[in-house]
Amino acid sequence: MNNSDLYSGKRFRQAIQHFLLGRTAQAIASLILTLWLVRLLMPIDYGTYMVLWGMVEMMVPLSSLGMLDAVRRYLPELAARGAPGDLIWFVRWMTLIRLAIMVAWAALIATFWSDIAAWMGFSVPQKDATFLAVGLIITVIGFRYAAEMLECLLEQRWSQLIHALMPLGRLIGIAVLVIAEHLTLEYLLWVDLVVSLGCFLLAEFFLMKKLRALPDKGNLKISIYEILSFAWHMAGVNLLRAIASFGALRILVSHTLGLEAAGMFAFLQQLLLMIGRYLPAKLLANIIRPMLISRYVAGEIDVVKQGMALLWKSNLLVITVCMAAIVVAGDSLIMVASSGRFVDAGMLMLIMLLGLGATSQGQLVIMIMQIFPYTRQLKYFSLLSVMSPLAVVVGSNWGLIGVASGIVLSVWLLNSLTLFWLNRQAGRMKLDWLGILRGFGITVLLAIIGCMIEHELGAWWGLTVMLLGYVPGLMLVKPLNQFDKVLLNRGLRRRAYFFAPFVSKG
Repeated sequence: MNNSDLYSGKRFRQAIQHFLLGRTAQAIASLILTLWLVRLLMPIDYGTYMVLWGMVEMMVPLSSLGMLDAVRRYLPELAARGAPGDLIWFVRWMTLIRLAIMVAWAALIATFWSDIAAWMGFSVPQKDATFLAVGLIITVIGFRYAAEMLECLLEQRWSQLIHALMPLGRLIGIAVLVIAEHLTLEYLLWVDLVVSLGCFLLAEFFLMKKLRALPDKGNLKISIYEILSFAWHMAGVNLLRAIASFGALRILVSHTLGLEAAGMFAFLQQLLLMIGRYLPAKLLANIIRPMLISRYVAGEIDVVKQGMALLWKSNLLVITVCMAAIVVAGDSLIMVASSGRFVDAGMLMLIMLLGLGATSQGQLVIMIMQIFPYTRQLKYFSLLSVMSPLAVVVGSNWGLIGVASGIVLSVWLLNSLTLFWLNRQAGRMKLDWLGILRGFGITVLLAIIGCMIEHELGAWWGLTVMLLGYVPGLMLVKPLNQFDKVLLNRGLRRRAYFFAPFVSKG
């Protein structure tokens, strides 16, 4: 393969196919894992287990210190046009530095584990049983880091295979524990550690194999100063955003409201993460980011702006239909999903979905600001991230509803200010507010109809009618515009005809 073909339209379409297949398998396995665990574990153990995974998730940005963002930004350029040896040098040093940071964090947490566990609300037996979670900081984050590099090379086949193996391996391990009647918190963490270590080694193997297959024929040189400067600005962003991450907020809920409340909060978070993982801006980020970087380097700034506008609109359309579903049948959906463990949680889920909308749009804005690049300004805006943990502490006086409401307000304020600045600095993003309003309008109408049916016939009938009417409703109001059509045709070619019924002629 020529380096110039690495980010061609053909490889983009192949990557989309592997990506969708892998993400489908991952979604099914993750959903089964989430629903099974909440049924198998006692509430206190479930809360403890989810807080531990919250700690691991919080360590993703804390251990990055700009390394992951630098890889996402510069790896596609070096892979396509890098001078001989520069790509291997870049990957090797970035991997070693990130591994050293992860080991340092794991050692620090291990040293003070007794105090950390007590602060999170763990009992003495739980402290001893959960010490293994420190190892997950290295194995889980390590495999994700290597998989991110594969995705930067549009090598979605191996990346998605490894991502799917993680929940599948955990499911198999849990099944073995259930059959052997040894399902305890400690054994569960052993399963996670072994499976994540296997995924880590597989990801590194496939990454080395791919790098050796790429020819060195470019002449692009990226200075160490430029990489370090980018990473330095993003390190500040990572540290500030870490304190407002899902994992950090879960730990704060455990500290303020207890492990059982943290379990309920974490369960709803897991459902949100599954939805958020399949929002267009998040779902396609690692495929679209290298393509947008290549367009930015080629001087096609309008294509970058239009790509952001399309992802922005798509995110809102998905979020609004999810919120409509919760309005119609939220309590019933959560009760069935948790096997009756969590009741009357529909309103809490609705508020958290609103926060997910802001978070997903914020991730999109961060990606665009990295491409342009406005990393220094992004670091300054990230100072506002401290509002989220403060909102949790203050909102905990009113329970989980107060916590969720505070998070939503803080996240929407942060991302609205950041987008307003980006629009003024980089030129308007040409957000199609008319298309968004058309999509929002049909969703509100269907939600009203669904609520009327729910009142007469029950929640499941109302939800069914609402969901069945959504796609025909979008075909009627046509939320996509001609610019969206051109961009989809450019990326998907013949497959873009699936979106033709949703495109307005104006």
